[in-house]
Amino acid sequence: MLRLVFLFLILMSITDSAVAQITVTEDAGIRNLMDRRKELNFKKDRYIKAWSIQIMVSRDKYEVLEKKEAFEKEYDDYKVDWTYEQPNYKLNVGAYYTKLEATMAMHKLLEDYPDAYVFKNNQAKPSDF
Repeated sequence: MLRLVFLFLILMSITDSAVAQITVTEDAGIRNLMDRRKELNFKKDRYIKAWSIQIMVSRDKYEVLEKKEAFEKEYDDYKVDWTYEQPNYKLNVGAYYTKLEATMAMHKLLEDYPDAYVFKNNQAKPSDF
C-alpha cells in the first residue's frame, strides 16, 4: 500500500512539471477578413431573396393588424409580418429558400386564407428564416 502511494506521488510530480505552452501567431490578413465577415453579418438593413406567402392586401392598416394578431394566435409556428407599399398594406407569412417549400406551407393555410399566394420576396430578413 505504501508503495502505491509513493508511486502515485511520483507520477503526480512528473505530470505537474511537464506543462506545455502554445503560442498562436495570427496573420493580419486573416483577422481583416474575419472582421469584414462580422461586419457584413450584423448589418441591420441586410436583405435576402426568398419566397413568402401573401395572405392579405388592404388599404386599411388596422384591418391588417387585426388579421396579423388573429393569424399569430392560430398559427404560432409561422412568422408573419406586414409591409406597406403605397397605397396597400400587405400581410406576408414566412420566408423560404425555395418556391416548393413556400407552396407546401401555403397549402396548409389555404383553408383559412383561400386568396393566399406565393411570391418572390426581395426584402426578407435573415431572422425570418
